[in-house]
Amino acid sequence: MNSMFSSVQLRMLLFLTFVAAIGCGSGENRKETGTVSGTVMYNGEPLKIGSLLFIPVGGGPTAEANIDSNGKYWMGTYELADGAVLGKHKVMITAITAPGGSGLPEDVIDGDGAPVSVIPEFYGDQEKSGLEVEVKAGENNVDFILTAKAGEVKVN
Repeated sequence: MNSMFSSVQLRMLLFLTFVAAIGCGSGENRKETGTVSGTVMYNGEPLKIGSLLFIPVGGGPTAEANIDSNGKYWMGTYELADGAVLGKHKVMITAITAPGGSGLPEDVIDGDGAPVSVIPEFYGDQEKSGLEVEVKAGENNVDFILTAKAGEVKVN
């Protein structure tokens, strides 16, 4: 197993666990959020599996989302699809499938061999992904266009 890959997986799991714990708190300390949705593309096609994590640059609760089979996502911080806290965020994107999998949702990881990433692993590292987003009050439509070498963020 590639040790960098397992490190990326571990970090993502820790972030998601942290987000779940924060999401269970009371509404008293909630920061204002803006709704965030969009599409994730890889090499010109919608990414059919995966997840995103928005990490606020100035600190605060992270937001997460799963990518559906059409490449669409809706970020959630405190509740499903309630958005992300306002401000700048570093973004991590992961898409993991079974060995030899096509990257479709039905290609579940079944324990026969190490899982593989269908996108370059650097997208799963907040420092290496190169993806940053500024969330503003209201609705934010943010598309991610990923390639093997670099990605870009398109805000509509």
